[in-house]
Amino acid sequence: MKIKGLIALFLTSLFSVPLYAGVDYFYLKKSDGEKVKITLQALEAMPSSSIKTSTNFTPEAVFTGVEFTSLAKEYGLTGNNVRAFAWDDYSYSMPAAELSKYKVIIAYKKNGELMDVSELGPFAIIYPRDSYPELNNIDVNAKTVWQIKMLEVK
Repeated sequence: MKIKGLIALFLTSLFSVPLYAGVDYFYLKKSDGEKVKITLQALEAMPSSSIKTSTNFTPEAVFTGVEFTSLAKEYGLTGNNVRAFAWDDYSYSMPAAELSKYKVIIAYKKNGELMDVSELGPFAIIYPRDSYPELNNIDVNAKTVWQIKMLEVK
């Protein structure tokens, strides 16, 4: 009976791990419909930027990643709207001009460490909300999409 209980516990814990726990990429869906796989390695090869801020989920931290404008330039993105999709199917849209204005990043590090699923990772949209009073609101909280699966530009 003890072994059956241990096996059941093991199987339960094995299958309760999110399927995306080991994912190190997200997809970028361009306005022409082309879908590009963006890997952690590709992001790390691009110029990085850091934002020191808190989020509605974390105390103040230093987030490092790639500015959306750099990603847009690198992959020839055109469009006025970006919709971010998370692995849990949450999604939220934001104006591309806003991402550019506030130098929003697609973060992959928090306090110098790669972000895992428990730390909003592996990728998260980070606004510099502590630097701009107008960003400290519920709308920006909703735009702080983490565990990014896809960015769709239209």
